[in-house]
Amino acid sequence: METAALMIRNIRLSYQDGMIVDDFSLSLKPQELGCLLGPSGCGKSTLLRAIAGFQELNSGEIWLDNALLSTARHRVVPELRGVGMVFQDIALFPHLTVAQNIAFGLTDWTEESQAKRIAELLELIDLAGLNQRYPHELSGGQQQRVALARAMAPKPKLLLLDEPFSGLDTELRGRLASEVRTILKSDGICSLLVTHDQREAFDFADRIAVMHDGHICQFDTPFNLYHEPMSPFVAHFVGPGEMIDARVEGPRSVSSPLGVLTNDATLDFPVGSDVQIFLRPDDLIHDDDSSYQATLVGKHFRGAHHLYEVKLDNGVVLGCFAPSHHNHAIGERIGVSLDIEHLVVFPK
Repeated sequence: METAALMIRNIRLSYQDGMIVDDFSLSLKPQELGCLLGPSGCGKSTLLRAIAGFQELNSGEIWLDNALLSTARHRVVPELRGVGMVFQDIALFPHLTVAQNIAFGLTDWTEESQAKRIAELLELIDLAGLNQRYPHELSGGQQQRVALARAMAPKPKLLLLDEPFSGLDTELRGRLASEVRTILKSDGICSLLVTHDQREAFDFADRIAVMHDGHICQFDTPFNLYHEPMSPFVAHFVGPGEMIDARVEGPRSVSSPLGVLTNDATLDFPVGSDVQIFLRPDDLIHDDDSSYQATLVGKHFRGAHHLYEVKLDNGVVLGCFAPSHHNHAIGERIGVSLDIEHLVVFPK
């Protein structure tokens, strides 16, 4: 078998009202951080339950460190899988201290080994000295890190994270996703996160599986998902943008309402094809020196920049970034230009 910590092969999962996951395959390398990203109802949490051992397979296989965990006829019980899990509900024991919460899964360890592991994890999650605190004495972010440490304490082969940051505010979610990534990398634990939040996925994962209706649309790095999406669904789901009509003019060029655009590689469409190109707000910039004018129809202040909505002369509305000190008025005509090398092109 190929070297992989987690190997999911062609699994199908269903409930009474129909198929939830169909012919799903995915693998994670040792110490790799993966993510299942998709809208509610696409099968993310059901997959996590199957990996943890709480959901039966209709078909397919799940392997972990070359050990078979699940088939349609065979299922290793959850407690013997070597899999840790952090749920959306933190569920710390309120009557136990931080240290006692972390030690909950270490009953087979000696007291000396427990104390060493607890100290190691408290240092790792930046809560050293708080071992005698109770959960109610901690902030939400601190409680989340304790829950993570408790799941990591037995040194699981795989750690599953089921939307663990969803109850926190947006700023804290982003910060914790990055912190958890650093912690897991430091401890060398392979992990799989479930989320519907694109920023959270980008902050956390080495590779992300974008899911839709029980299938993987694309399993790739955050950079490739954003800049080289393989479908319109992936393009829209991982970040804002709009489609505009275009026509292929040459092996590397298309004509568009913004003029002739050149790609950095040969296009997979014959010359003369009607296509659509996907433009994000960071592809279009406010440029006072540009001869191409558009009408400002909306703006959103983002601190360091404005997100403008500009209407092209053909009626298409696109997002456009502008420095925050460029405070133009709605209805004003402003110059715009493209800052793009790689075109995202789809058939029309």
